[in-house]
Amino acid sequence: MQVSEDKKKEVLHRLSRMEGQVRAVRRMIEEGEDCEKIATQLSAVHSALEGATKLVVAGFFRECMLESLEKGENQEEAINRFVSLLLKTRM
Repeated sequence: MQVSEDKKKEVLHRLSRMEGQVRAVRRMIEEGEDCEKIATQLSAVHSALEGATKLVVAGFFRECMLESLEKGENQEEAINRFVSLLLKTRM
């Protein structure tokens, strides 16, 4: 299963933003920045990661179900894979 090009670009953009945020958090810790500011940045990273995860999981479900239907595969198996993925990501 592959994520669509639009979703891929969106996820990659979010990951790039997260990389910058993580570098900023590291710098803040190294420079002894205020804990409240660090916690705020960590919260932003967490939210960005959740958003990226949701995009990927939604794409997986959509594409997985379409592929299963096209190939005549068992829908129950596809649903079980999706449920397993949801449980792993704790969404």
